[in-house]
Amino acid sequence: MESMKTKNENEDALKVYLERLNQGEKLEDVRADFANEFENVSVTDIMAAEQSLIKDGADPRKMKSLCDLHSALFHGRTEAEAMSEETRLTKFSLKDFEEGHPVRYFVYENSALEQLLIKISRELTMGHVEELQQDLNRLRNVRTLYGKKEELIMPALERYGVTGPTEVMWPVDDDIKRDVARLAGELSLSGIDAVSEDIKAVIKRMREMIYKDENILLPVSLRFFNEDEWLNIYWDEFEMGPAFIDKIPTWQRGEDLRRRKQNAGDTSSMGVLIFDGDAIHSPAGTLTMDQLKGLLTVLPIDITFIDDGPVNRFYKNTDKVFSRPLSSLGQSTYQCHPVLIRPVVKKLLADFKSGEKDSFERFVKIKGRPVRVLYLAVRSEEGKYLGAVEVIQDLTDIQAGLAKLK
Repeated sequence: MESMKTKNENEDALKVYLERLNQGEKLEDVRADFANEFENVSVTDIMAAEQSLIKDGADPRKMKSLCDLHSALFHGRTEAEAMSEETRLTKFSLKDFEEGHPVRYFVYENSALEQLLIKISRELTMGHVEELQQDLNRLRNVRTLYGKKEELIMPALERYGVTGPTEVMWPVDDDIKRDVARLAGELSLSGIDAVSEDIKAVIKRMREMIYKDENILLPVSLRFFNEDEWLNIYWDEFEMGPAFIDKIPTWQRGEDLRRRKQNAGDTSSMGVLIFDGDAIHSPAGTLTMDQLKGLLTVLPIDITFIDDGPVNRFYKNTDKVFSRPLSSLGQSTYQCHPVLIRPVVKKLLADFKSGEKDSFERFVKIKGRPVRVLYLAVRSEEGKYLGAVEVIQDLTDIQAGLAKLK
């Protein structure tokens, strides 16, 4: 039962350090004691203790302080001193992964981020304000990189019961994102001297997060994830685009599996919709017909679908920005428009059908309300013209919200 005793001792010690921080003791003082006590304890054991604290209801706002304590074990020493034997064993080698594998992708992004941090540090030292401003704005792309961790890796770990990264690392990511956005703005307003120390501090925290990503988050993920989970992460990497590298590398194994699934009729990785009579299935999920009806009802837009006739085939008109008499269903769409603008509508639909245009947008005032009118060409997967959809959106509430934001 020695391992249970060690686990309990680690939990008790971590609680003490968290409470010291909560009582207002200086972080550096707590870090020094933490590094001394936990120098020979594995990262895995510390994570297990954190996990237990989280399950016992520890306040996540306190738990994120553990990220700062962790760094006491990682920095200020040589690599040999900083890494325990357990950490060296869990540290992966990129040679073990094919080009394009998500592990390689995240390491590439972190490497590019580190190069940007080096550049920013140099510009800060030399007082190159214009270049510094540009690179701080580039640094905002960390939102994309952290978003991929938080949406692709952390939820998958939670399904295995590993909630520590979400509870401990995610709040620190949020702090860094806020600081980067704030400093990019403050530099232009207050000057380099006013933000210099804050920029240095956020650079330090970002470097610590790079270390934690590659020495804790990714090794723990490798312990749990199977190939299908890594493939799902790979396919979703492209959704948000690259952060600091120019292009997301192709993982040939992932692309080969996608093609095999397509050839086998598996649509889970394809951009298609399948209707089986009870539900609509897509790569982004499944909706029953009742759910689809409810969804269409609450969407804050009105919709008219016009087939290639062009005949009115469907209305969703709960907001009633424009009147949509049901008697006009099955009738030519031109009959629903004033005579003077019918030539404009005919030309637009003709351009949609020929492929010359795919969309048209205008903003108008209806009864004093700002309204967006959007027309979109609707095509099949093969590119065949199926018709057009008119989307009407009342922008009154959006306009008011934006005014408050300013």
